[in-house]
Amino acid sequence: METRSLSSADRDLIDRASETVADCVDHEKFGGAHIVAATLRTASGAMYDGVSVPASIGRASGCGEPVAIGSAIADGEDEFDAIAAVSYPMPEHEAEEIQLIPPCGVCREMIVDYGEDIDVIIPREGDAVKVRAEELLPVRPW
Repeated sequence: METRSLSSADRDLIDRASETVADCVDHEKFGGAHIVAATLRTASGAMYDGVSVPASIGRASGCGEPVAIGSAIADGEDEFDAIAAVSYPMPEHEAEEIQLIPPCGVCREMIVDYGEDIDVIIPREGDAVKVRAEELLPVRPW
């Protein structure tokens, strides 16, 4: 997997997602609702936020990345440049502060569906790097 260094615009995505999750976390709902936030940058430079939306029926729950992509699409955007997701620290987590997280497997598939060349910002060896979305799915048979 080829990793690349982040630009200041990439770091802005992490910062914005961190601000979003800090503003939206809800300790009263479902044991800690909206603990993941994602920020998507479009080719036009616009940024869209999304938060995880837990539900009492797990299958109905959603991650922050699809919410951010859906928000961009609803606003007429269809070309995406980069995405980053962060997690809010919960008592059962090892982390004590907001941290960058990689997308789950389902979100990796969905991100690639909207652009194989979208940059996904992930943690790597104590730092943040970016990779092309398709590199997170080394074997995609379709």
